[in-house]
Amino acid sequence: MSLLRLLAKRGLLGLATAWVVLTSVFALFTLTEDWVLQGQIGAARFAGENDPEALDAIRNEYFAARGLDGPLHEVYLGWMANMATFDWGVSQASGEPVFPLVTDAALRTAGYVVPAVLLAILAGVAIGLYAALRPESRVANGSVTGAYLLFALPNFWIGGMVLSLSVGGVIDRPAFLYDHALPVLLAFTTLLGGYVSYARAHSREYAVADFVTLVRAKGGSSLRMATHVVRNAAIPFVSMLFTEALGLLVLAAFVIEVLFGIDGFGLLLLEAVNERDLPVLLGGTVVVIGVGVLGNLVQDVAYGSLDPRVEIGSRNGE
Repeated sequence: MSLLRLLAKRGLLGLATAWVVLTSVFALFTLTEDWVLQGQIGAARFAGENDPEALDAIRNEYFAARGLDGPLHEVYLGWMANMATFDWGVSQASGEPVFPLVTDAALRTAGYVVPAVLLAILAGVAIGLYAALRPESRVANGSVTGAYLLFALPNFWIGGMVLSLSVGGVIDRPAFLYDHALPVLLAFTTLLGGYVSYARAHSREYAVADFVTLVRAKGGSSLRMATHVVRNAAIPFVSMLFTEALGLLVLAAFVIEVLFGIDGFGLLLLEAVNERDLPVLLGGTVVVIGVGVLGNLVQDVAYGSLDPRVEIGSRNGE
């Protein structure tokens, strides 16, 4: 499959996915009870306003302000058209333009997520590969055990304890440490255990292969053997790389940003759900889908680069 056809295929798949997900989010927010509106009605009643007409006026004003006062199918088509043209309007909670609000938050999240992923890949592959080639080594076993312990430890609780020391005045709160270094460390430890496990498992499969045994018999260096193993183990490792990172970081981003008060993508979406801020939530959904489509495209291209025998876009029987 040519790269152009692959781009077209992934693009169409992304559009279909975006339509299904955005429609589901829209339905959930328009066909379920609106707790924000109920809060406003409750506050009016608590203040002594029980006139049905006055309460209906509050409802009508609320839906009109949020662009939800027309026939449902017309409202739906209008929202989908806005999402497709990136005319995401303004936040219903803050009044800020949604597109720069979402993209800026995503960049702040990427500021600690991308370094964490790169560090986890490098450390995970190195530890897993070394453990596969030197299974009897105490260093290898200790490194694997350490990676698993970091994964198992309640790192978010530990981060909270460090944060409480700063709040209590026991230690200072340098901006770099709390806004960047600790978030990177927490995301790194969240990913490391999985990467070590996958890298070790796939590397062990090739570490005992005939071609590696031949290289060892010819006196090949450890680096040369590692190179052969990595080349062959890279494809199955890449197949889980993006999915594993996305799955873990979706949860980690929410916890990290709430814990450290980072105005990133996770915290923005959490606040959008709490405020029923539909433009921000739909815009954030488009960004998540875009990242997913881009990740799949990078995986496909990586397969062809790692092994020319693998046709681009042909993985999993495609």
